[in-house]
Amino acid sequence: MRADEEAATKALYGFYDALDDLLQDKGTQRMNAIWHHGDYVTTVHPFSGWARGWAEVWATWEEGAAVFAVYKGHVGRNEPIGGIHEFNVAVRGDVAYGTSIYKSKLYMSDAVLELKVNCTDIAHRIDGAWKIVHHHADQAPPDWQAAIGRMVQSGRS
Repeated sequence: MRADEEAATKALYGFYDALDDLLQDKGTQRMNAIWHHGDYVTTVHPFSGWARGWAEVWATWEEGAAVFAVYKGHVGRNEPIGGIHEFNVAVRGDVAYGTSIYKSKLYMSDAVLELKVNCTDIAHRIDGAWKIVHHHADQAPPDWQAAIGRMVQSGRS
């Protein structure tokens, strides 16, 4: 693997490390650092609509952090909430994209909530550093979204 492919792959994997930090209420610092803060960045999550431009994109990560601050099912567990599978990365000049399947498991008080979604991530090499400019995850099934809604409403997982 070439050096630029290694660096791009590391950045794309780093996105999922930052996501796990956010989901485990460890803060949003890594998520903030990995993203480009430009007007052309985009994202969509399993529980929301499209966000375009850094202000909207960042608002979705802050909202996600607030939602998952309520979740306590992984307290005391030494496993990530989720992980990527079948991860493939391609680099074309200063653009890299990754496709994967993201699987997660949330330990809720009434059941284990599992999620499996297809994801696409794009990184752009800007001033020599790979930054995330796009993240897409399929919409979660309605029952998953409803369970997360109940968690937020009740204030407990």
